[in-house]
Amino acid sequence: METGEQLYQELIAPIEQQMMRTVTGILRDPEDAADVFQEVLAIIWKKLRRIHRHPNPHSYILRICVNASYDALRKRARTRGREVSLGAEARATLVGTPGGTPEAGEREETVMQAISALPAKQAKAVLLRVVEDLPYEAIGGMLGCSEATARSHVSKGKAHLRTILSDPHS
Repeated sequence: METGEQLYQELIAPIEQQMMRTVTGILRDPEDAADVFQEVLAIIWKKLRRIHRHPNPHSYILRICVNASYDALRKRARTRGREVSLGAEARATLVGTPGGTPEAGEREETVMQAISALPAKQAKAVLLRVVEDLPYEAIGGMLGCSEATARSHVSKGKAHLRTILSDPHS
């Protein structure tokens, strides 16, 4: 078995910045992100053998980051007693304009409703690609499919969104 330092250099070091960007991008709070990142490292340590045997360990690790971040969001929502939604920056990325005006707020709501109308894998793929700016390989790993299938989910999701958003009565 390799030493902890060797495993760190092999598994975590190459994607450490991407892991932190993923966690921070979802949580939008640097302090919460630092806490969740530490939790992720503990999870990785517990699952080290499984991760090491996985055909794409980096995708597996990024999936752990996403899952732990969403768990933290749900926990935060329960403690605050309100529904969790995407942060304003993520919404602005999807909508294409910053919020603040009534028109932008309506457009934001329309886009979020359109995304929620997509099939689950397409919606996740679009959010991971557009909001998280993840590569298709990582998206495929997180969705449990190939890179080509991840590209297909993103492409079909965007096409479906264009259709939904161009015809508000659909």
